Amino acid sequence: MSSNQPASLGAAAARPLGSAVQLNWQRFNTIAIVLLLIGIVGFLAALGLGATDRVWQVWLVNVIFFLGVAQSGVVCSCAFYLTQGRWARTTHYRLAESFWPFIVLGFVLFWGVFIGRNHIFPWIAHPVPKKAVWLNVPFLFARDGLALLLMAMLSWWFVLRSRGAEAVAWANSVTNIEMPPPVIRRLAPIIAILYCVIYSLLSFDLIMSLSPMWHSTLFGWWFFATCFWSAIVAMSLSAVVFRELLGPGTMASRPEVLHDFGKLVFAFSIFWIYLSFAQYLVIWYGDIPTETFFLVVRLWHFPWVPLGWLAPFLIWMVPFIVLMGVRPKRTPYILGTVAALGLIGVWDLDYILIVPSLSPNRIPFGWVEVCVTAGFLGAFLLCAAPGLRLAATAATSSFEGAD
Repeated sequence: MSSNQPASLGAAAARPLGSAVQLNWQRFNTIAIVLLLIGIVGFLAALGLGATDRVWQVWLVNVIFFLGVAQSGVVCSCAFYLTQGRWARTTHYRLAESFWPFIVLGFVLFWGVFIGRNHIFPWIAHPVPKKAVWLNVPFLFARDGLALLLMAMLSWWFVLRSRGAEAVAWANSVTNIEMPPPVIRRLAPIIAILYCVIYSLLSFDLIMSLSPMWHSTLFGWWFFATCFWSAIVAMSLSAVVFRELLGPGTMASRPEVLHDFGKLVFAFSIFWIYLSFAQYLVIWYGDIPTETFFLVVRLWHFPWVPLGWLAPFLIWMVPFIVLMGVRPKRTPYILGTVAALGLIGVWDLDYILIVPSLSPNRIPFGWVEVCVTAGFLGAFLLCAAPGLRLAATAATSSFEGAD
């Protein structure tokens, strides 16, 4: 194969060291479009067959899950800048930012929650007088919509600057101690702080309000930490895939790069279980029925018990046991499997946070949920494709001159 001939997504590109990578993305885009079409057809069919409650409930699950991955990816890039992390040149920045276009699409899809609000929020049909000032449709969707719009605009501005020549030159200059470009230094902490505030707000409005009598002051922290970890495992899975597709001679093929991603997956899974236990402990020793019922339904009430315990198993136990050593972190198939299972675990977690509040005695999971989720996945992949192309190029070009 000549260096100018594109390689398929299932084979390494034959190219000289340091040249721009050329991959054939047709298969990737085709898969994404097929998934999107499955989602559209399934969505319309489910509405036509009267499964309206299930459609809008899983719609909310997927909006929260995919928005969490996309937005947290940008926050990961902010964190890399704030810590002056240049361990993979620009590759990890491009990976972290590759999902950001879904933030814009997610803002649009969020308004689907408004359309299906009567099938999601119980406090609309049964208002809670003490919380009516906060839990009312105009105020909730106005504040959440404006918050998502603000994050989308700031993320676009940040990614644009991060991909600029000045930021790229800084990331590739690993031998100095220079600070990142000034605009990056200003935007990164603003986005990180707003992320904590806004995603705490979303967790209160879109998840906690589904059980209006339940409350937890730690829930917001725990939720945005979960989203942050989901972006880390999405980046790790992408890095593993790139290692296989691009072959040797790229940043993605360097064992220390996978090792660093593995350490992030391992460390933040422990941080997640720490926050989970901190929240559980307060509820347990308080033993107040208006607080304990939320956990009881998900962890000790059938039929939700298996799905309830699946989330900590995939998010914490598997990474903790499997990635404890150095070699597993550097082994692509092991790290990739842990990352893929972690994404499934986070989706399962979002599902059990939302649906049991509306259906405590049965699990509404079938073709409706599969189709709608497939559609969201297809849309997410299409949004991520341009950024992944940049990440593939960065993984190739950044290797030249690497230590």
